[in-house]
Amino acid sequence: MVTDQADLYAVATAFRQSRMVAVAVELDVFSLLADEPATLTELCARLRLHPRPTEALLNGLCTMGILALDGDRYRNRAPADSRLDRTEPDYTGGPFAVAGWQFPLWTRLRALLETGEPQGADAGLGFCPDSVALRRFVEAADARSARCGPALAREIDPAGATHVVDLGGARGTVLASILHAHPHLTGTAFDLHAVRPLFDEHATRLGLTDRMRFRGGDFFTDDLPPADVYLLGHLLSDWDDDRCAYLVARAARALRPGGTLLVHDPLIDPDRPHTNENWVHSLSTQLIGPAGTVNTTDDCRGWLAAAGLTGIEVRAFVDTESLVVGQKLP
Repeated sequence: MVTDQADLYAVATAFRQSRMVAVAVELDVFSLLADEPATLTELCARLRLHPRPTEALLNGLCTMGILALDGDRYRNRAPADSRLDRTEPDYTGGPFAVAGWQFPLWTRLRALLETGEPQGADAGLGFCPDSVALRRFVEAADARSARCGPALAREIDPAGATHVVDLGGARGTVLASILHAHPHLTGTAFDLHAVRPLFDEHATRLGLTDRMRFRGGDFFTDDLPPADVYLLGHLLSDWDDDRCAYLVARAARALRPGGTLLVHDPLIDPDRPHTNENWVHSLSTQLIGPAGTVNTTDDCRGWLAAAGLTGIEVRAFVDTESLVVGQKLP
């Protein structure tokens, strides 16, 4: 909450620190320093950077407590050593990759307000089909969902369930958390065909190739696999109301009798005032595409009810997200 002049100044300049970390992540500075500390000269040579601005960047990261300078050698401090090193299993640099990708969009905020039109094309943005861009995008999705998998595992009642489908499940990180928590379950991640190689690589690394599979396709038009549990995570804020209702209805039809549908998203919940922070997320999605918005928990309740689900509950979830759960009649 902004309460004084210092807070206002911090808000006005917050983009500087975000960009500094985002660019360092993009350059893999933290992965390089995880191998061994390096001097300014060594870093500039390896990354082909100019020394004067690079010195300012590295010392700025030291001031932020992300790096440390021992003599003339820079090294990662504790959070960066595990969280920003791309080779580590706890890597969470994805949000900074997203921030870097979205930054040009936010310079077009006034245009969005004046026209109501998404600004991605005018900002020169688009999803690049090459494998590097896709990998970075999937890493960003994983980072956003890092805490969701364990939280969903605690919410799922495994009694009577054998198979889980994660719609838009990317490379299966959320699904893997659930399968690790419930060893008798198997799962399917449903996503675009292009994601399959990343999924296969990830499932192999996690040792789950025998329990976790991938289904490629378009979840609006292709057949959805049957399951006892369906997950819709971070999907509905990308679409308009009609498509949200349609997607929920399709997942509900694919549920086996007695099955459970779980939706988690940054929804506005009138009973939890801190979820109003999700209005910022709404601007972000509207900048990207014409259908993006932020929905309310009442909207989501309505879609599940219209799909014929019963026992619908809204539960507090991770951070400002909400979990909406519905059951299919036996």
